[in-house]
Amino acid sequence: MKTKVTIQDIADSLQLSRITVSKVLNNSPNVSAETRALVLKKAQEMNYKYVNTAAYSNAMASGPQAKSFAFVMHMTPDAFHIGSGIITQLEQEIRTKGYSLTLHSITEEDIASLTLPPNLNKNQTEAIVCLELFQPDYSRLLCSLGIPVLFIDACIDFRSLNLDCSLLLMENRVSTHQMLAALCEKHHLTSMGFVGDNRHCISFSERYEAFFLTAAEYGVDTQSYNIIADDSNYSQDGWMTEQLQKKERLPQLFFCANDVLAQVLIHSLTELGLRVPEDVLVCGFDGLPSVNTPMNSLTTVRIPCKELGTCAAQLLFQKIQYPGSIPFTIYLDTQVHFRNSAP
Repeated sequence: MKTKVTIQDIADSLQLSRITVSKVLNNSPNVSAETRALVLKKAQEMNYKYVNTAAYSNAMASGPQAKSFAFVMHMTPDAFHIGSGIITQLEQEIRTKGYSLTLHSITEEDIASLTLPPNLNKNQTEAIVCLELFQPDYSRLLCSLGIPVLFIDACIDFRSLNLDCSLLLMENRVSTHQMLAALCEKHHLTSMGFVGDNRHCISFSERYEAFFLTAAEYGVDTQSYNIIADDSNYSQDGWMTEQLQKKERLPQLFFCANDVLAQVLIHSLTELGLRVPEDVLVCGFDGLPSVNTPMNSLTTVRIPCKELGTCAAQLLFQKIQYPGSIPFTIYLDTQVHFRNSAP
């Protein structure tokens, strides 16, 4: 079993060269204060035998503090939200470069007053990752700080804001079309309905677009079956059931903009004595593991949460290294999973 920590071990853990680490440990003057503090801190953490305790203390006291990445969201994700997987992977990726990750939940008051959360110190923040932050003015605020910003999904008008930042998205159109086209052909569908706010964000809009185009391609009627409304309605007790009761007839299939909406819909269908998939087919979008059995039996499109975290880190590392690089948009592939709710 290996017990002795070497200079190479420290270099590998920080993704630095052995020469750079050796310079720091030998107190060479030709190293930046930030790198010196980073190496000495890691050497201390790994119990490197020859670290100079006095040098470590001096570096921590006089040198700049190691910076962090700020993860900003409008809500706190639970274990079954895509944010949970993204955060875990992002933190692992940036740790290799010596950064820590700070989490910031933006309140309605923050948005109304256009103020940063009190625990977000822009002087100690190297980059910002925004997840499902759909407020244009607040997006402008974050991009005005002079810090690299990356959005994972964004408000529907995001591109017209002309912000100096990049955008990371999951692929929405192709996977939605693949899923719905397969179900149209297999079940000879003549009616489908969309459930969700198609202006909620870019992803919802693209999923609705693919739904609409697929329906047109297969001659499927959608006009009287959609439940498209503001997001705030869907969380109201009994609201979804009321919308279903208002309809003269239900479609053969409902496509929900995400899996949470699909769960609400299935609950309402059950309240009305309808069975999924025997009476109505239901599919969603997200594909996250859940303790909820109906969610795990849902036909859906799986989002690559781990890959989103890795890609976010890599894009921001590049922006930090090349500050003048132009903004861009990247899509990561998604995958259809056919399960019991729409076999």
